[in-house]
Amino acid sequence: MKMWRCEVCGYLHEGEEPPDVCPKCGAPKEKFELLDEEESQMMRDALATREKYAQIYEHLEAVHRLAQEGIDLNLDEGCNDIFGKTQQDIENLRRMIKEELAGHAQECIWVKVASDGLLD
Repeated sequence: MKMWRCEVCGYLHEGEEPPDVCPKCGAPKEKFELLDEEESQMMRDALATREKYAQIYEHLEAVHRLAQEGIDLNLDEGCNDIFGKTQQDIENLRRMIKEELAGHAQECIWVKVASDGLLD
């Protein structure tokens, strides 16, 4: 499948032809460029990686809530330390994911487009 990029806003479109109008910024069909196979694969991989990060984030949120519930039970200091460390580790993982995506975005603006909110 061919991949097209809007030269105005970076929107990506997969199809035999570009859309008549960019659904993101309204640019005409002529403002789309056809990506070569290598760049198309890079974008597919970036989008797939972003999806993996989103799934990890979702699971991290659930574990963070579980750790907070454990802290709220306040059984003993040892348990609270483990739950607290779990929350700290989650914050570190979130930071690492954001930094990794930001680094990729500096190399290629379209990776930033693919990150879709994870850099916020």
